[in-house]
Amino acid sequence: MKSPPFCPNTGCPNHHVPPPTRWFCKSGHYLSALSGKVQRFLCLSCSHRFSTQSFSIDYYAKRKVDYHGIDMQLRSTGSVRDMSRDLAVSTSTVINRISRLAHNALAVHIALCGEAVQQEALVADGFESYCVSQYFPNNITLLAGKQSQYLYFANYCTIRRKGRMTEAQKRTRMRLERRWRADPQALRKAFDELLTHIRTDTGSPTLVTDEKREYERSLRAIGTHTSIKHLRLSSKLPRTLQNDLFSVNYLDREIRKDCANHVRETVCFSRNVNNCMERFWVYFVYHNYRKQYRIRNGETRTHAEVAGIEAAAIRRMLRGYYTRRSFLSKTGLTGSLRSLWLRKLETPMDSIERYVPRYLTA
Repeated sequence: MKSPPFCPNTGCPNHHVPPPTRWFCKSGHYLSALSGKVQRFLCLSCSHRFSTQSFSIDYYAKRKVDYHGIDMQLRSTGSVRDMSRDLAVSTSTVINRISRLAHNALAVHIALCGEAVQQEALVADGFESYCVSQYFPNNITLLAGKQSQYLYFANYCTIRRKGRMTEAQKRTRMRLERRWRADPQALRKAFDELLTHIRTDTGSPTLVTDEKREYERSLRAIGTHTSIKHLRLSSKLPRTLQNDLFSVNYLDREIRKDCANHVRETVCFSRNVNNCMERFWVYFVYHNYRKQYRIRNGETRTHAEVAGIEAAAIRRMLRGYYTRRSFLSKTGLTGSLRSLWLRKLETPMDSIERYVPRYLTA
C-alpha cells in the first residue's frame, strides 16, 4: 500500500472523504512477526497514527490463515472442527477468521444490494433450524427475488419449540423456559424489519409469502402506508418451479445441502447465534455474487446479475474480499445487521458478556 485510502479515526474529517491534497505523512515503520516491515502514517488533521495493517483483514491477528480455504469449506458442508484440522489452528481461530470474513460479506452485500433493480416480485419465508439446543429453534426470515433467487435480506429470531413432544420433553421445555424464553412476538418483529428492506419508491412491489398469520398481521399493521401487493400461498403446495414460493424453497434446500450447521439431525449445530449468522452471510455472498445462476444452457450470469446488478460493480466490490478490512462506519448497516456486526444478537441461555474488540466499532 503506497498511500492509505482514508484516516481510520471515525471522528476525523479525513475518515469519510479525504481531501485531494496531502492529508497524511509517513511516520516510520515497525517490524511484525506476522507481516514483516510495516509502514506507519500520521494524519495531519487529527494526529492519529496508524499503519498499513489498519486496513488489513488481519488487523490485530497473530497468525495468517487461508481465508479462501475457509470460504470454500463453509459452502461445502465443512464444520469448524474440519477447518481447524486442515489449517492446523484452533477452533477459536477459525471462528475469529469467519467473523472477519463475515464483516466483509456484510459490507459487500449492503453496498451492492442497493444497486439491484428490484423490479421482480419478491418472495419471503422463514428457514427453520436451531441453535444451542432443539428446545430453541430459530426462524431465519429470507427475502429473495422470485426470478433471480437473489437474497436481498435475512434476519434471525429464536422461536418457541412447537410440534409433538413427549411429556418428558414438555417438562424439559418448561424447565429451560424458566431460565430463558423466546419472545412470543419475535417472528412478527423479524418480518416487520424485513418489510423495511422492500423498496416502494419505484412502484408497487408484489410480495409472495405462505399463510403464516404473523406475515398478514405485520402487513395489516402498516396498512395504507405501503403499496406492497401481498400474495398468500399454501406452504403445502408442491415445491416445483411453477410454485411462486420456489425461490425461498430453493434457498432452503441450498442451505440444508451446503451448510454443516443446518444439515438435518447434524452434530454440527450452531452454539452461538452470532457465529451462526456470520457463517450464513459468508455463504450468501458466494451464492449471490459468485455462484452461477443456472448450470445448463450456457448461463454465465450470477444471481446478482439476474437481479440487475452490473458485473463490473460486483468485481469492484469483491476485489480484496479476502485481504481488506471493512469499517462499520462506511457500511451504513442498521437494525439486526448492525447488531450482528457488533455481535449483539442474543443467544439462548448465554448470560456471559462476550468480549467485543474495540476496532469492530470503527
